[in-house]
Amino acid sequence: MTRVMLVYTILLLLPFLIFGGWRWIAKGARGHKEIMSDAPVLVLLLLGISLVGVGLYFLASKEQTGISGRYVPPVIKDGKIVPGHFEQSSKLPN
Repeated sequence: MTRVMLVYTILLLLPFLIFGGWRWIAKGARGHKEIMSDAPVLVLLLLGISLVGVGLYFLASKEQTGISGRYVPPVIKDGKIVPGHFEQSSKLPN
């Protein structure tokens, strides 16, 4: 989970890092105090949010479990807990 949050944080900050790097190269090291002073923050933030959205989409499409059927939650039968499980479609009622 920490790795996933780190990836999304990097995706959110990536436009800011690219813009700052570009400005640092363009102005040189002597203008480092003014690198982000007139940055288009809203545009960079929207780009970062878009990157996070694309990352979420690809993560969701990549991590499909392939489990088919219907999930049956845990229940108590005869004083014992029957754990949750997936029923295959042949066992599903019509």
